Amino acid sequence: MSFIPNSIQTALLGLLMMLGLALASFQQFVLTLPNADTKLSQPIDGLVVATGGQLRIQTGVELLAGGKADRMLISGVGKGITKELLKENLALSKRQASFYDCCVEIEFTATNTNGNAEATFEWMRKHGLEDILLVSANYHLPRAELIFKQYLPENSVYFQAVNPPDLKLSAWYTNWQTTRLLLKEYLKYLYVKSSLG
Repeated sequence: MSFIPNSIQTALLGLLMMLGLALASFQQFVLTLPNADTKLSQPIDGLVVATGGQLRIQTGVELLAGGKADRMLISGVGKGITKELLKENLALSKRQASFYDCCVEIEFTATNTNGNAEATFEWMRKHGLEDILLVSANYHLPRAELIFKQYLPENSVYFQAVNPPDLKLSAWYTNWQTTRLLLKEYLKYLYVKSSLG
């Protein structure tokens, strides 16, 4: 590279180092995503599921029927989607179905994670709940944790990860759709983290 001026060589080297650090930071984000195997032991007042995948709702109902909480909110349901329509797309046992019918509420106002957090705060206040367990996809939880902790009282929110079956974290770099999803979420996470100081 002797034919390239020293100033350009220095700039290229700095750029390569920045790219390397950015890639390492992204890889760290992927490797430290919460695991669905991590379970909260104690009961909780309420469950909240942020829409975005059927497995999230399925997991929430399973936790509800398993005695984790007495009620559950599905936040961010699309307009025109009914509770019965959601139920038709779930694989519920009779016991789980009975808990779904009696103890699940849906809300339509939330259109993003901030909206989910706002709706959760109002739901908690309505029912006098002291704490909730947020059920969402593993890649969504780091950002959701930052946002929910801004809206809810201290020590009132816990988190349960759901591992989407088609999301192969161990080989994320071999699938462009997975890479794009994780990179998009990582950039959103960085934005929220920087905006919170």
